[in-house]
Amino acid sequence: MSEEEYHYNGEPLQLSYRNTYTPPDKVNIVLKLQEDYEAGMVSDAQVRWIVNNAKFGSFTIMKIIDKLLFEKKLKHNPITLDNRTFYKKPSPFDL
Repeated sequence: MSEEEYHYNGEPLQLSYRNTYTPPDKVNIVLKLQEDYEAGMVSDAQVRWIVNNAKFGSFTIMKIIDKLLFEKKLKHNPITLDNRTFYKKPSPFDL
């Protein structure tokens, strides 16, 4: 068990495109990721492990990081180690 892995129910997260999670499990993972990130319980190494290995929840992590970058609460992206975002900032003309 590596220290940088993020676990759900005692097991490392599965891939985002090939997993055996039920829909309630998926919702619980997303909510747990959000709560843990807000509480500071997710390290930068765990965030990199989730995103770089395409684990389930990587989209959630990327959206959280982008939100914090847009709100100027983060100065640098912990994945890219610069100020790039994963998605463009929404404009007033986006639906």
